[in-house]
Amino acid sequence: MGQGTPTSLAIIVAEEFGIPLEKVKINQLEMVSTDTNPYTWQTVGSRGLFSDGIALLRAIEDAKDQIKDTASRVFKVPIDDVEVSGGYVFSKSHPWIRKEIKEFAMGYTYPDGTTVGSPVIGRGSYAPVLNTFLDASGHGSNTVFHTYGGTGVELEIDLLTGKVKVLRAIQVYDVGKAIDPLLVKGQMDGGFIMGLGSALYEELKFDEDGRVINPNLINYYVPHFEDMTASIESYIIETPQKDGPLGARGVGEHVMIGVAPAIANAILRATGVKINQLPITAEKLWKAIKEQKPELIEKAQKLFFEEGIKEVQQV
Repeated sequence: MGQGTPTSLAIIVAEEFGIPLEKVKINQLEMVSTDTNPYTWQTVGSRGLFSDGIALLRAIEDAKDQIKDTASRVFKVPIDDVEVSGGYVFSKSHPWIRKEIKEFAMGYTYPDGTTVGSPVIGRGSYAPVLNTFLDASGHGSNTVFHTYGGTGVELEIDLLTGKVKVLRAIQVYDVGKAIDPLLVKGQMDGGFIMGLGSALYEELKFDEDGRVINPNLINYYVPHFEDMTASIESYIIETPQKDGPLGARGVGEHVMIGVAPAIANAILRATGVKINQLPITAEKLWKAIKEQKPELIEKAQKLFFEEGIKEVQQV
């Protein structure tokens, strides 16, 4: 659960009740405990905030209904005249009649010790109603929402080795509503690095018997800090998702989708060489250039030797 979802959920609670964020506690250990939580599907498809957020909003609404029920008896007003916001519970028709939310958390206690109501425990759940299994022909629906955006890169290619160095990346994604813009940009940066890994480095290798010969992170290469040569510029567009929590939709994994196509297109534009097999390793790219545009390598070799001769002459 490292996607930042608990922080966004805490922000939702704070906004809905109008209380300081530091007053909201999310037990992250309990969130992933199968001893205390019912079954839910994986956090795939960037659905964590979307699904959890909707369930949370329903739980908040349930909690507010309980508070309103107790407050209507305390304030002696109809339940539909009670409002819960801004950290207070108050009468809409008589707004001066109000008390802090915390006074109703365990049920309301009068000065003489008598009580009204009970401890507030909000409950909520969410299950996508449009999801179906996919059949053999590809029909069905396994998505809840769509996140749109794009990625562009600037890169340089060493024609003598085939090594690609990404210099700059620009990402623009419509996230619906950025509940926490800093977290969203962190997800976008992380998504780019994941995309860089699948585009240039990560590859399972097999022997002649079909066994994986690089089953660890020593031989299965993932991007390191020294590989992050690109400056990443991330831009957020907000078009609220009507059925999303506070208008939000997922973004984390979506960002990585455009990285490999952007790199492949940049290579095509720079060299005229088309490569459509991932990862685009230096060896694969060099072979592709050798097959499709051998004159580029010949020109690079000529320039390399000419520069070498110049250096020798200068010495």
